[in-house]
Amino acid sequence: MDAQAIQKIVFAPVAAKLDALEAHLRSDLEPRGDLIGTVGNYVLGSGGKRVRPALLLLCANACGYGDGAAAADSGSPAPRDVILAAVAEWMHVATLMHDDVIDGADKRRGRPSANATWGANVSVLVGDYLYARSIQVLVGDGDPAILDTFAEATVRMAEAQVLEHELKGKLDVSLDDYLRIIAGKTAALIAASCRAGALVAGAPPEAVAAITAFGRSLGIGFQLVDDALDYVAREERLGKPVGSDFRAGKITYPLIHCWREASEGDRRTLRALAARTELDAADVDEVRRMVERYGAVRATMDVVDGYLGRAKGLLAAVEDTPARHALGFMIDFVRQRDW
Repeated sequence: MDAQAIQKIVFAPVAAKLDALEAHLRSDLEPRGDLIGTVGNYVLGSGGKRVRPALLLLCANACGYGDGAAAADSGSPAPRDVILAAVAEWMHVATLMHDDVIDGADKRRGRPSANATWGANVSVLVGDYLYARSIQVLVGDGDPAILDTFAEATVRMAEAQVLEHELKGKLDVSLDDYLRIIAGKTAALIAASCRAGALVAGAPPEAVAAITAFGRSLGIGFQLVDDALDYVAREERLGKPVGSDFRAGKITYPLIHCWREASEGDRRTLRALAARTELDAADVDEVRRMVERYGAVRATMDVVDGYLGRAKGLLAAVEDTPARHALGFMIDFVRQRDW
C-alpha cells in the first residue's frame, strides 16, 4: 500500500484536515526566508506518512470533535486539532533529525538527510527549533493536560534515546530494555498524539485512557514492524539502506531473538560483526541470513500481532464511526506495510 492509497483509504475521514495541516505547516515556516525555514521545509516536505498528526485528527474525530468546534476555533489561524497535529509532526521530525545525527545517517525517506545536506550542527539546531516551536504553540493553546501529554512524551523519548545509546552494540540486550526503548522512542509520541486528540474532543476519562493505551500498543507494534523491515524490506520502499539498525549498533527484536536462539558459533559471528566499526554489504547479508535462519522476522511479527490485537480491542471504548473504522484500518496497515 503506497502513501496515496493510505491517504485515500485510511485517512479519508480527516482528509480535509490533513490538507489544512499541510497548509499550516508551510505557512509557519515558509515566510521565514532563513536557514530554519529552508531546512524545516525540506524535512517536512520529504514525503513523511504523517501518521502521528493523522492519528491525532482521527482520535479527535472518533471522540466527537467537530460538533461545535468551529465556534471554539474562531479567531484561530487553523482549527485547534490541526494546530495540535502540527505539533505532533514537528516533534516527530525533530526526533528524526536528531536520530540521523546520532546514527550518521545519509538518507532519510529515500533522499539525502538534513544531516548529509547541511551537517550535524544545523540538523541539531533546527531540530531544537522545532521542539521549541512546539512548546510555544502548546503554551499558547493553554490546555495544561495537553501540554503535560506532549511534555511527558518528550521526556520518555529522551530517556529512551539515552538508553539506546547506552546499550549500543550490546547483543545481550534484555527484552524489557528493548521494549522500554521502543515504548519511549516511538510509542510515546504516537500515544501522546492519540491522547491529545481525545482531550481536545473533551472525551470522558475512560475514553481518554483507552485511546492513550490504543496509541501505545499501536506505537509498539509500529516500531516492531519497522525493526523487522530493516532486515527484509527493499531499500527503495524503506527509504533508507536495509540493515541500517545493525550498522548503527541498534539491537532490535529480530536480533534479540537471533541471539537467544543462535548456536555458539553464530553468536561468535554476531559478536565479531557487532565489534566492527564499519560493515560492508557482505557483513550485512550475513546478519540477514542469520535472521532468516532463526525465523526472527516471523517471531517479531508474532509479537506485533499481540500488540495490535490489544490496540484493536481498545477501540471499543469509542463510538462506531468512520473515524473509528479508519483507526482499525490503521492497525491493519501497520501489520501489512512494507515501508
